[in-house]
Amino acid sequence: GSSVTVVTDDGSKRDYTVVGSAEAAPLDGKISNESPVGRALLGREVGDEVEVKTPSGVMKLTIASIR
Repeated sequence: GSSVTVVTDDGSKRDYTVVGSAEAAPLDGKISNESPVGRALLGREVGDEVEVKTPSGVMKLTIASIR
């Protein structure tokens, strides 16, 4: 799983590790590659902006780093 730091549209930073669905633990920052955020981050590069449709609305994320 890649670790990704994103900046949200309100300016806050979040760290995610993209993992398989069996390993997902969203409260620990481990998101499934099948989740809306995980799918949106796959194949992206630093500086890319993505929009993610979630049950609570659309999130805009900018990829700050990938490790």
